[in-house]
Amino acid sequence: MNLYKRLFAYAPEKKWLAVFSMIAAAFSSFFLIASYWYLWQLFYELLVTQNYSMAIYNSKLVVIYMILDGIIYFMALMLSHLLGFRVETNIRKIGLVNLLEASFSFFDKHPSGAIRKIIDDNAGQTHTTVAHLIPDNVVAVILPLLMIIMTFMIDYRLGILLLISIVIGIFQYSAMNGGEEFMMEYTDSLEKMSAEIIEYVRGMQVLKIFGITVRSYKSLLYAITSYAENTYKYSLRCKVPFVSFQTLFNTYYLVGVPVGLYFITQGESAPIIVTKVAFFACFAGIIFASFMRIMFAFQNNFNAKQVLERLDNLIVGMKQEKLSHGQIEKMRKFDIAFENVSFKYEENYIIKDFSFYLEEGKTYAFVGPSGSGKSTLAKLISGFYAIQEGQIKIGGHTIREYAEETLLKNISFVFQHSKLFKKSIYENVKIGNPKATREEVLEALRLAQCQSILDKLPEREHTIIGSTGIYLSGGETQRVAIARAILKNANLIILDEASASTDPENEYELQQALSHLIKGKTTIMIAHRLSSIRNVDEILFIEKGQIVERGSYEELIKADGRYKAWNDLYYQANDWRVM
Repeated sequence: MNLYKRLFAYAPEKKWLAVFSMIAAAFSSFFLIASYWYLWQLFYELLVTQNYSMAIYNSKLVVIYMILDGIIYFMALMLSHLLGFRVETNIRKIGLVNLLEASFSFFDKHPSGAIRKIIDDNAGQTHTTVAHLIPDNVVAVILPLLMIIMTFMIDYRLGILLLISIVIGIFQYSAMNGGEEFMMEYTDSLEKMSAEIIEYVRGMQVLKIFGITVRSYKSLLYAITSYAENTYKYSLRCKVPFVSFQTLFNTYYLVGVPVGLYFITQGESAPIIVTKVAFFACFAGIIFASFMRIMFAFQNNFNAKQVLERLDNLIVGMKQEKLSHGQIEKMRKFDIAFENVSFKYEENYIIKDFSFYLEEGKTYAFVGPSGSGKSTLAKLISGFYAIQEGQIKIGGHTIREYAEETLLKNISFVFQHSKLFKKSIYENVKIGNPKATREEVLEALRLAQCQSILDKLPEREHTIIGSTGIYLSGGETQRVAIARAILKNANLIILDEASASTDPENEYELQQALSHLIKGKTTIMIAHRLSSIRNVDEILFIEKGQIVERGSYEELIKADGRYKAWNDLYYQANDWRVM
């Protein structure tokens, strides 16, 4: 019951569907047993009393009760399916809502394949538990009890035989499961393999370029091997018990033949014994079906518990790392201050007791070796992570005092590898401001130097990216992304290696587009291409989570320090040629 309480918590307003489904399933069980009771009466009238008129009457009752069983059970399934679809949908909705509110650190710790598997696939698995097992569990409990009662009513000796068979079946089922600990290990290995396969497929292009096979991709190979080993162990555990189980109930009616012959030799009425054996030959099918239903119910209930544990753990993880936000809805100033900020992703601090101040309306460049904390600082300014110590302020208020929408509205990101959706260029740009007019979208495209892109496309801004072989180069994609940022018109701009991978022709147009984007805005540029930051207001050289040097390009060159050395290496690398 605890399992279903947890499931119904995802759709509390629809719990009544489960109640009516269980009632309908109970009635269907009574109707099914009634049909077999009158089947017994039919055999008895035909073979013992030879009352053919009563036999015909009983045959009609058999048909009527079987039809009623089918109709009522269909109603039970319909009600449980309505509830199942609602639970499944709500699980996905709750998962998505929590995903949207989770911090970036949650995504750092959880691979996207595992998240999708837990939310999407596991939500689908709950459908079987609710839609099928609610009526099936009722039938699995009530039907065997009614079968035992009816069997004892017909012949107590066959009733005892049925009870013995049930006890043997329970032991065989227990032997098949192999214990809860093993089943948890088995299902966990399946989950891990599925998640690793998703990650493998998503990275297929890179894997093909480097010729990485499944055997070279160690985490996937380990997951497959682990699942294969557990599957083999499971099959060995099930082999003898399951075959014995099927043999026992599929040949149950054969047991009645020697028992019947024995009763005849002991002076029992031959017609009555033949009638009982004939009836139990028909009855054997429902006995086997009932026990298969019980097995299916137990197995799926166990799986459902595992599914809910994974879902609950994932959602708890999202909520634990959920970012808090305040009530300030308008950002009036756009200067940025870090005050003794310390931050770590897991154990080691990326920045420790870090402080700086960036004036409003100026352009700053963060420069330094990989892993120095440049991108981390940009993410912290955006409020994507919760810091361990200190304060980050924008316009004199800590970022946690602002409403979430206020932060999102006032900060624009342009990444090194910008994402465009499989929609038209117009729709991709309008994402920056869904309320923008057509003229505003076209103006943003013009300012982002996208006219040359539109001129070569068959439907200009209405061309769908990715359709009929139409794709954009990296530099062209960046310009469309900049148009989107221009349309958004945020006051804080963060450029994370935005021009790192462009060719010389695109570089000029990209710089023109960026100049329109950052004009009059507080801008942070994270750059490896040092030639693109010579005209910024100030350069911050960051190393090992600390600001080593700070100043304009000319000031840092004159200082002849870390930035000067870094700058010299950059131009030496650019002048290098293959002889």
